[in-house]
Amino acid sequence: MAERYRSEDGRRETEEYIDSTETPDQQGRAGGATERQVGTRDLLKRAEQDRPGVTRVRKSEEKQSD
Repeated sequence: MAERYRSEDGRRETEEYIDSTETPDQQGRAGGATERQVGTRDLLKRAEQDRPGVTRVRKSEEKQSD
């Protein structure tokens, strides 16, 4: 592991590079119908559950997009 060295002048350089804008949601609703369905299901699950886990595409949704 690389050695970490602290700044001698007390300057926090990381904050100069970090933008204060809010990060977007993980899935979103951009894309086709399947992406919208999974994104909507994921947002609802995250709003209702404490530890929602991963939202995956269902087989029925894959067949619909063909």
